[in-house]
Amino acid sequence: MSELIKRVIVAMVGIPLSILIIYLGGILFFVLVAIISSICLWEFYLMAEKSHTHPNKILGLVFGVILLSIFWFFPFPNSLILLLITLFVYVILVLIAELWSEKPNKILSISSSLAGIFYITLSFIFMLAVRNFSNFIFYLQSYPFESLHLSNKIYLLTEADTSWFLVGTLTAIWICDSAAYFVGKKIGKHKLFERISPKKTWEGAIAGFIFAIIGFYVFMLIFIPAFPLIHSIILGAIIGIIGQFGDLSESQLKRDIKIKDSSAIIPGHGGFLDRFDSILFVLPAVYIYILFLSIGF
Repeated sequence: MSELIKRVIVAMVGIPLSILIIYLGGILFFVLVAIISSICLWEFYLMAEKSHTHPNKILGLVFGVILLSIFWFFPFPNSLILLLITLFVYVILVLIAELWSEKPNKILSISSSLAGIFYITLSFIFMLAVRNFSNFIFYLQSYPFESLHLSNKIYLLTEADTSWFLVGTLTAIWICDSAAYFVGKKIGKHKLFERISPKKTWEGAIAGFIFAIIGFYVFMLIFIPAFPLIHSIILGAIIGIIGQFGDLSESQLKRDIKIKDSSAIIPGHGGFLDRFDSILFVLPAVYIYILFLSIGF
């Protein structure tokens, strides 16, 4: 069976199931995010071990789930305070745990233990936040685009809206990645970051950027028609730029330890971290943009 057929089969099963769980929300959605986050964190720690460091995998996985649980089960802003306290406790425990370890490279081992939480877990917290931002963000106003005569409109965001918003964001990321891959493979000639990812090209990157904007705009037009045009374009652009930096950032980690995929857990797709590398960068950026709009910055 070819890699392309494997990718298509996994996509045909995984994408509809993921959309259903995102739409339903609730504890099922939280469990899905916690599982994916934990697998990505585990893959990151395994990659770190290949560079001769020794991250505390068990402690990282336990606190990763704790951090996600705090954000999910405690109301904002209490969850933010508890997150900061838990992060502080985690840092202290990682340092203390190294006292009993006789393995070398203490600084690198401690750093990789902490980096996994900040790179993986905290990014997945934003997936929970984007799905549920209607819980504490009550409206989306058109500021700062008064010149476009949008400033008098207020858009109430329901739970259904936020679920479709998350699906739209993930769809735009997938469209960006696919467009960059196929266009780059077909007509790409100018290398984007040959030292990091030899197959990526400027032609593919530009195509990914353009299709991310189009894809996000069309999705919003269909599922959240009241969503302002200007913000659909800006968010599509954020996805098209930031997502590709996320992909390149993970590529440099794999290049450093000379591996092709973070794991082989998903047939035809590599590892979970390979599939979610763009998301780790995009969701925090998208959430911050929406948050600034909602509070009128």
